[in-house]
Amino acid sequence: MPGDLSTNFWTWEFRCPCPKCKRKKVKVSSLLLFKLEMLRVDLGNEPIYINSGNRCPEYNKIIGGFPDSKHVPNPDGEAADIKMMEREPIEIGLVAEKIGGMRIGIGADYCHLDVGKPNPSKYWIYESDIIYSGNIENESLLKFYQIIKEGK
Repeated sequence: MPGDLSTNFWTWEFRCPCPKCKRKKVKVSSLLLFKLEMLRVDLGNEPIYINSGNRCPEYNKIIGGFPDSKHVPNPDGEAADIKMMEREPIEIGLVAEKIGGMRIGIGADYCHLDVGKPNPSKYWIYESDIIYSGNIENESLLKFYQIIKEGK
């Protein structure tokens, strides 16, 4: 059975988890959904699990999200934190990079994807309380990832 947002994605997957948002309308960018569908196909049609989709400003602040997060609908949510079974976040990010048109954040167990403009950077890596981004390398996710990992 197809999802209600796209072929493989459902509204409930993108809903803000805070209690006050339970009945709020979920708003997800059609471009983001299209890119997620492309990613799924390119990764062998394996399921993609949404860790975080829409967030209200209050919930975003509570969890320490970036103040202008693409997770906060304005007018649509343009971000998703995702994971896939048997796939490392960097592997997901590298395939997303080939698809193009997304900013990519690599976490320990998830990959952040959004369809916002690269500002301040196109790539970042979450390492405990530190976020590496900026002008280190903004043309190749693999080079950026290697610089961060080798520099530790």
